[in-house]
Amino acid sequence: MRRYAAAACLVLAPVALAISTGVDPALGTDQLYGVYRAHPDAIQWHSILLHWAWVLFVPGLLGLLSPIRRRGGALARVAWYSAIFGLVTFSALMSFDFVLLALEQNVSNEEAARVEETFSAMPWATWGWQVPGLAGWLLALVLTPIAAARGRVISWWVAAAALAGTALYLLFAISPVPLCLTGPVVLIGAYGAAAWQLLRARPDATEPDRFGAFRHRVGVICLYAAPLAFAVGMATVPGWSADPAASLEHPGLTQASGFFLHLAWVLFIPAVLTVARAGGRFSQIVGGITAVGLMNFSGLMVGDYTDLAARQVLGDATAEKVNETLGGYPLFSLAWAVPGMVLSIVGLIVLAVAATVDKLVRWWVPVVVFVGFALFFTLGVGPLGVLGPLVLLVGFGLLARRLPVPGRPTVDGPAAATATDADSLVIR
Repeated sequence: MRRYAAAACLVLAPVALAISTGVDPALGTDQLYGVYRAHPDAIQWHSILLHWAWVLFVPGLLGLLSPIRRRGGALARVAWYSAIFGLVTFSALMSFDFVLLALEQNVSNEEAARVEETFSAMPWATWGWQVPGLAGWLLALVLTPIAAARGRVISWWVAAAALAGTALYLLFAISPVPLCLTGPVVLIGAYGAAAWQLLRARPDATEPDRFGAFRHRVGVICLYAAPLAFAVGMATVPGWSADPAASLEHPGLTQASGFFLHLAWVLFIPAVLTVARAGGRFSQIVGGITAVGLMNFSGLMVGDYTDLAARQVLGDATAEKVNETLGGYPLFSLAWAVPGMVLSIVGLIVLAVAATVDKLVRWWVPVVVFVGFALFFTLGVGPLGVLGPLVLLVGFGLLARRLPVPGRPTVDGPAAATATDADSLVIR
């Protein structure tokens, strides 16, 4: 089932990329500001489709890496990190297109430029978002096809076609139609072939599954690290208050808090995928949906930076107008913000319930997780705001301790890794 989902994402991601590229009204122009104001609907479709293209690439690329065992494992590790921590972060940066659109609807081009310059100059935005996002995006798209070919998941000609499509996209992404579509079209063909070969791939059961063991170790660590980062993000909220004045008074803390909250939701992605691999079909479905929700939810933390930049440049009154305009875009709200928050929070609770159904943990673990989120919503960002994340640390820590280790016997019998699915490393 995981392979079919990954194969579907490998097809849908470049299709979304092609459509988003084709509808971009800024193609072929050197005009930096004013285009968004003139074409608000086209910009919204371009930005949301571009965001979803990179989001869908994440499970697709992870699926290509999944059957790798030992051969190609070193490249697969770097590509895996790049996809989860880089490509997810890069997809979040697409939210700035919506912010810029809201700015152009309310202020002049010069003021919008000053807000963007202020945002881009923020140290946490540069080193916590832009640099890892761009580097991870490039490494994920370049190294994943090579690692998959090295691990005999796909053929080398498919990997070469994927690399060619990526190169063409880099060269012509903002060129006029049809030149800008050459990269996405080649990527559609390349990753369509990769999806077909992924469904037919059969890993060598005699080869030690070092890459699978690596993913399991990192996933277990993330079950602890994600709620810890969540606690740090809550603890660094300026003045332990939602008052914008506190944000303006302590801009460094505002940036740090936004980064650690983003990091928390990103760290939950490998944690969720690890739990899903250890469970049954229901756990796998819930884990996949939750992971996609987390990819969307983590990107919303960019709003902490853009709101701060707008208040520093424009003042509180104008910044509030920009926020109201941004919240009024249905594509941003319904295709990004709302599903991101709902699927993440509800998904993490339901996944803990699914782990109980699969007899990985006892009934009190999902209760602890539910209480943790309940405290998070009821206590807010005051001095007690870290209590909810710390309770989540207890809940997900208990879950981490109960996960079966791939390749080790359990009380029910020896490990049973199948030769038909490299992800089936869990002891049933």
